[in-house]
Amino acid sequence: MTRVVLADDSPSVRAVLRRFLRRTEDLEVIAEASDGAQAVEAVLEHGPDVVVMDLQMPVMDGYSAIERIMEQRPTPIVVLTSRANRNEMRTAFEAMRRGALEVLPKPEDPESWRHLADTLPATLRAVAEVGPAVPAGRRKRRPRPQPPVRSLPPVERRPDLRWVGIGASTGGPAAIRDLLEALPGRPPVTILLVQHIAPGFELGLADWLRRELGLDVKVARHGERPRPGAVRLAPAGFHLRLAPGGLLELDSRSPPVQGHRPAVDELFFSLAQGDSRRAAGALLTGMGSDGVEGLLELRRQGGLTLAQDEATSVVYGMPRVALEKGAVENALSLQEIARTLARAWKGAPGE
Repeated sequence: MTRVVLADDSPSVRAVLRRFLRRTEDLEVIAEASDGAQAVEAVLEHGPDVVVMDLQMPVMDGYSAIERIMEQRPTPIVVLTSRANRNEMRTAFEAMRRGALEVLPKPEDPESWRHLADTLPATLRAVAEVGPAVPAGRRKRRPRPQPPVRSLPPVERRPDLRWVGIGASTGGPAAIRDLLEALPGRPPVTILLVQHIAPGFELGLADWLRRELGLDVKVARHGERPRPGAVRLAPAGFHLRLAPGGLLELDSRSPPVQGHRPAVDELFFSLAQGDSRRAAGALLTGMGSDGVEGLLELRRQGGLTLAQDEATSVVYGMPRVALEKGAVENALSLQEIARTLARAWKGAPGE
């Protein structure tokens, strides 16, 4: 049984969430809190497997509560917050720096509530499996002996590397941030991102990454030709593809792939169909298998393909399937992925 604490200052929101979770056989609400201080007390007293946390609460807000929980009893936390305010969406990703593992939108209409009822249980199960969480940059899965620093496998020199596609789902925002931060200097490539995220949150994610990293991070525009060093994020409801001539293509008419639009597969297939020798793909943490077939095709066409390892993944789903299907040879930490990309575009010798 997965034990859940609900923290929200709205009794009606807590009641609806409680009703959602009662429909499951393996999720149990063991305590509720109406402010951040109560949330900390509930975690310390009951030791839950996962917390659903609002950010705007009296007495102590969600940000401070997350910090206290991370200091006193690290616990997986899913943030549930409004997407009506762009500044609030941006600061929601700050919660990930403080230790939250996922950010979900607080519903604002009946259809959104129905969608949350369908998706919340799976998200809570996934993050509960992670075990104790710690702030971004120091996050690990369950305690285990630390492996020695590894020598990276040989990488072919690709000084003309031009495009890097990155796909991620659950746990992706923090992983993307950590990967981009680990790249040396300003990347001489254009980076294209597909992150499975609730509609409306892509603006906040782009703002957060831009502020955190000092890079040119924006939501992609149809027909745009981004320069090297730019980072472009797929907007909600649109597949992002690289078209001939280095133009970005946004497609809202093609159906979702494995339930996703944007889909990581669509981005990777477009890289494989173009000048694949100048492209790389990296598949990061997330549930399911989106991106695996596209990454496999990119590898077949001579592109550089990479996947995140289990130790640094929040959910070792998409990368695991990529490794099993032969889309990549090795699973690497985020820092190792960054080093491999840098060695490729610098033409550095193998270590």
